[in-house]
Amino acid sequence: MSDADPILNKLPPERLLDADHLQPIVAGINCMHSIETIQRYLAHENQHENRTPVQSRLRERAREIRRDESDTEEQAAT
Repeated sequence: MSDADPILNKLPPERLLDADHLQPIVAGINCMHSIETIQRYLAHENQHENRTPVQSRLRERAREIRRDESDTEEQAAT
């Protein structure tokens, strides 16, 4: 994996998303810092478990990252 999510290098989608409880999954999602990582985990979730709360949290994390990137770009432009 080439993105900057070092913890997730050891937690591929099939390991992280295999948890029975939402709490460790959400903690892992909160460690994600790239859209590519989120897309990979969301695709895995869609194909295997298809849990709405997990899908929703992945999508929300993607929105947070995009918002942060947009804020950073705006600050750089000023």
